[in-house]
Amino acid sequence: MFSLPPLPMPIRILRDTVGVLILIVAGGTIAALPYQGTVPDPRMVQVFEAVFGTLGFAASAYFAPARRGLHVTLTALAVWLIAGVEVAVAGADPVWWIFVLAALALMALIGGGMAKLAEKLIRD
Repeated sequence: MFSLPPLPMPIRILRDTVGVLILIVAGGTIAALPYQGTVPDPRMVQVFEAVFGTLGFAASAYFAPARRGLHVTLTALAVWLIAGVEVAVAGADPVWWIFVLAALALMALIGGGMAKLAEKLIRD
């Protein structure tokens, strides 16, 4: 059977960073859908973004072939640096950017744990 060689780590991290960002944006969009034209509840948007981001980190960790912790950490840092672009370009609050690092670390930790649990359950 034909199989592709594994991707180099920087390419996997870039792929997973894009995946996590897409899921975070999708979570915020889904949370805002019921409000149709009015201002959505920011707490609801943040909860959905956190849940979808955690699922993105779980998928990223699950498919990491080796050094899962390093992979998820570098993915979280890449997502954080891309969020820094929003601070620089869109004029977002720099304090928000620092808070995002803590939120991403928590999402990555929980997502990595979920991936480890899923792997264990599938193996057993």
